[in-house]
Amino acid sequence: MDNSVINQLKQKNKELIDIVIQKIQKEYQEDIDLIGVCGSFFTGDFHEKSDLDLLVVLNNERGWGFSKCFILDGVGYDLYGSPWIKLEKMASFDHTFVSHVIDVDIVYCRERECRERFMQLRQKALNIINGPMTKEILDKAKKHLEDAVLTFGKMMLEEEIGTVRQLSGGVIRYLTDTVCFLNHSYFKLGVKHQLNEMLAMERVPKHFEQYFNGVMCATSVLDIKETTAKLIKTVKEMYEEIAEEILNKTVPTKDNLKGTYEEVWSNWKNKIQYAAKHKDILLAFSSGVSCQEFYDEMHRELGTVSINLMKHFEANNLDSFANEFEEAIELYKEEYDKLQMQVVTYDSMEAFRKDYLKPYNL
Repeated sequence: MDNSVINQLKQKNKELIDIVIQKIQKEYQEDIDLIGVCGSFFTGDFHEKSDLDLLVVLNNERGWGFSKCFILDGVGYDLYGSPWIKLEKMASFDHTFVSHVIDVDIVYCRERECRERFMQLRQKALNIINGPMTKEILDKAKKHLEDAVLTFGKMMLEEEIGTVRQLSGGVIRYLTDTVCFLNHSYFKLGVKHQLNEMLAMERVPKHFEQYFNGVMCATSVLDIKETTAKLIKTVKEMYEEIAEEILNKTVPTKDNLKGTYEEVWSNWKNKIQYAAKHKDILLAFSSGVSCQEFYDEMHRELGTVSINLMKHFEANNLDSFANEFEEAIELYKEEYDKLQMQVVTYDSMEAFRKDYLKPYNL
């Protein structure tokens, strides 16, 4: 693109900005706080048909009236507003358009305080980017990963290729945000550069580029689903690696483990034994699933031994499953043994009464 075209585009943008400012000063002077240039004309990554991206910050509902969507010289424009609360979410990484509070050239401010408020939000976002990875950012990455999994679940229920492709796009969007947040970074350029920006980040999932492109290039429903599953898996693996590094490891103690072995006994032991005796598949299965969730939570939250009970479930052999349950609960009891904890058990109602009713020092 030669200089004459660039100058024409810049002049065109200046005229558009002047018109918008005139509109605001005439009709919305008290409703709009700030205007800034963002997007491709901020980064310099524009072409002849690039539209002008403006950040227009509203301070009330009336400000929305300035909005306008139109076509000029074959280019589509969408003038819309962003309330302060949206910018605050961006600055906190609760919204993915973080660039809109960082890469902005301010061209209008209602008053000095508006600029100062915006600059504080910019600094807040930069502090997150330049700071260490935190549990808070990790949790936000996890939310995008979970949304990707939920969208994948919807995709698996569909068979029409157009619908499947559309949902795979949703998965990709959530996963790219996940990767971005796991690097506590943001996308500076447009969508066409997004993959390259990700690949240049410090942490990138294994085979990410291959699976990312594979989803878009897949030619059948089965291929889309299988490749999308691989993409989710590799991002999930990177998330788990980073979570392992970031999260403080909790170890079992007498205080946080107290009563948990007895809870397993109370909630599931007799149910599973009963289910095996009476060939009750549903009771055995549902009890096993619930108990597995408990073991997983204890392992995740307290650092207890990892127990995989449900790999032993067989609907046609509930006796074997009941035996595996007994082995699992004894494996869990070893956590008590390590801490020299005694299982709370009574051989009579009178023994329980005596112990339960005696005064405790709180």
